[in-house]
Amino acid sequence: MRFFIFLGFLLSLSFVLQEFLPVFDWAYGSRLLLVHTVFLTCAVAVPFPAMLVMALTAGFCWDARYHVPIYPDDATLGILTQAELPFGFTIFLFGITGALIQGVRPLFRRGRWELPVLMIGLCTGITLLLEYLVISFHRGELEVPPEFWWKLLMTCLFSSLVSPFLLLLLSRVAGRLRYRIRTEGLKRRHTYDGDAL
Repeated sequence: MRFFIFLGFLLSLSFVLQEFLPVFDWAYGSRLLLVHTVFLTCAVAVPFPAMLVMALTAGFCWDARYHVPIYPDDATLGILTQAELPFGFTIFLFGITGALIQGVRPLFRRGRWELPVLMIGLCTGITLLLEYLVISFHRGELEVPPEFWWKLLMTCLFSSLVSPFLLLLLSRVAGRLRYRIRTEGLKRRHTYDGDAL
């Protein structure tokens, strides 16, 4: 239980730190999506039901903070129209990417971090790509400039570079709080039966 409280604190802290992270102009205007990265690293360390609760909570908080309605150009009274992304869409995205990252959870539990780190970057890219496609569909046009792909690639790279440190933090904290992430007894015990040969 203490480990899940720590994860909630870490996710809340990522929302605060996200406000202070700059946009990297040298990287095609990309930035580190710390909330997404923290969510995905936490999602690989917890069971599926806990991941769904985290997806609901983090997605709701993200939409509550960044769900910005549109001001029409001719609005003199400040009348708002519907935002381009529906409220709750981030919950759906976090649920989908969290389910994908759960597929590599057995590797993480065995101490293999290579594929989970790559999947965290990939899932971050999937989130941004789906958001872009929904916004393009809402606008009725699909224009994909080359800068978008570079921005997407750099954002995925930032997430992949930060995720090993977060995974290491989760492993260390889990050990101190006596929450077992790594499984034991995964090696097969071979018994030798001379009569079977």
